[in-house]
Amino acid sequence: MLRLAILTTLLGAAGASPAVGEDEVKRPQPQEQSGQVEKSPEPDEQTSSWEFQFAGHGGAAGLVSRGEVRLAIASSLSPVDETVGYSRERSWGAGLRVMRGRWGVEVQHHRVASRGFTPAAMMRETRWFGAQDLPLTASADDLLSVFAVREFPLARGQATVHLAAGGGYLLMGGDSGRLVLEDLPPGISQMATFGGTSHEAVIEMTEGDFRADRGVAVLGGSVGLTLRMGRMFLRPRLDAFVGGARSTEESWGMHLHIAEVQDEVAATMTLNTTMRPRLFLFSVEVGWSSRP
Repeated sequence: MLRLAILTTLLGAAGASPAVGEDEVKRPQPQEQSGQVEKSPEPDEQTSSWEFQFAGHGGAAGLVSRGEVRLAIASSLSPVDETVGYSRERSWGAGLRVMRGRWGVEVQHHRVASRGFTPAAMMRETRWFGAQDLPLTASADDLLSVFAVREFPLARGQATVHLAAGGGYLLMGGDSGRLVLEDLPPGISQMATFGGTSHEAVIEMTEGDFRADRGVAVLGGSVGLTLRMGRMFLRPRLDAFVGGARSTEESWGMHLHIAEVQDEVAATMTLNTTMRPRLFLFSVEVGWSSRP
């Protein structure tokens, strides 16, 4: 009987031990638990999606016009006058910026109130008699630009700084195609050379013709700060553009009245100008973004 009790006790212990082992297998291991908690990193939406920014802007423009003016009467050429004109005007416009990640492309239209990029404005910078009295009528130029843009985030994405570079086209408008010399006072006096001798001649205009380059290509750059408020944004910025040479030619038939010889001579007067524009545009954009 004693042997039977001992044998029963041993068999009971042997039957219980596999159950304990099964419980140990069923328990989740630390590695399995950590694997269930960890998640694969999700892609950054702001670097993988497209963003469209629409904005309107207004501000001030600083304009610089550098060039040369030359007047020819018959076969007599005057010295070349180098001119530099400065003016401060208003500017306004609109633009679209398309971004993917931190890189993008921007297209903008600027309307610049300008009277400085005209032959008449260049003539006013010379020392010729009556040139300072030439009228300058109100006009405006159109600038279309395309920039490659790089943004640098600040303040946890609530603000960004951008740098941009590109080019465009400056289209001259307003009175840039008007005849200049028709606004000179009548009876203008000039020194003319005839037969190797200089004489003071009184000039009377008869009929004029005008030819001009309509516009010039420009190179430019931009820097600005974008402040985000949800989908709305505010962006103060500075844009600078350097343009190529724009040429004009104005030809007039005229009569020269030379008092010393009491004679009248028919001749042609030609005004040639070459102007290279510089634009510095400070503006503030207010816009809407497709991505907050």
